[in-house]
Amino acid sequence: MNKSFVLGVDIGATWVRVAIADYSGNITTKDKEPIDTSSNWGVSNQIEKTTRKLCQRLDYDPKNLSGIGIASAGPMNRKEGKLVSPSNIPLEEVPLADPLEKSFDTKVELINDGVSAVLAESEYGAGVDYDNLVYITISTGIGGGVIMDDHLLIGKNGNAAEVGHFTIDEEGKLKCGCGRRGHWEAYCSGSNIPRFVRKKLEDVDLKGQNSPLVENKRKDFQDFRPRDLFEYAKQGDELALDLVEEIGRLNAVGFATVTEAYDPELITVGGGVALNNPELILEPIKEKISNYTQNEVPRIKITPLKEENVLYGAIARALTLFKNQDQR
Repeated sequence: MNKSFVLGVDIGATWVRVAIADYSGNITTKDKEPIDTSSNWGVSNQIEKTTRKLCQRLDYDPKNLSGIGIASAGPMNRKEGKLVSPSNIPLEEVPLADPLEKSFDTKVELINDGVSAVLAESEYGAGVDYDNLVYITISTGIGGGVIMDDHLLIGKNGNAAEVGHFTIDEEGKLKCGCGRRGHWEAYCSGSNIPRFVRKKLEDVDLKGQNSPLVENKRKDFQDFRPRDLFEYAKQGDELALDLVEEIGRLNAVGFATVTEAYDPELITVGGGVALNNPELILEPIKEKISNYTQNEVPRIKITPLKEENVLYGAIARALTLFKNQDQR
């Protein structure tokens, strides 16, 4: 078919999501694959293969692809269109824009996944009516995106609003995935909550406590996952509730720092940890944030776009590429 379209790509820590969308931003088909970290070129190769597969599914001609937006966790070099020692991918460099521009003869733009998500909130989600908006993801890692005075913050290399690397513990008891200590992500992200729990309980005498965490500690928290902690808390386990409350306090410190830095009207929250445990994540933040910020506390709510916000933001960026080309 001679139908023009754009492509949105969401590169996560586990999956690569690829979607074809029309010029109204409506997704016509999508797919996802486990991320290929076998080589520096693995991710770009699988994006190309998945795109061609989706085109075949719709009987679209790849030559009619009018722009590609790619969203990923950083760090990145946006001008060169590549990831540079990304925190969630065990590779030193991941070229993206150059190989895909050559494959499809179209413009490619790489943006931070948090930036992509806040763009999606502004275009399609809870932030449509707001000029000052922050998105925070609490997932494998912690990231963010900011729209301030109706301007999308990107940064010189595309790494603006990396809020998960705000320092919330000056003593630096836990190390972040980036290698630095004391970062918010080191304490409250999905990949680090088990380490946080282990650290908090290593010197605690659990004798006489009827908690499933006792058995987890005996096994040195092998196979312990964040969902286990939140499930214990939902069942009313007091020790788990105390730990969730402390994670909530640390999240409140992070949200307060974001509020001081950007003075938003609204903070929307996404990511697997938050989406799967909305009350246990949001309520402690709302309860405690005013203890740490002098600014007016913004509205805080779960994103209505759920797990699709990063992908929709990538599509919105691809549509910008198309419109810019169309205006020349």
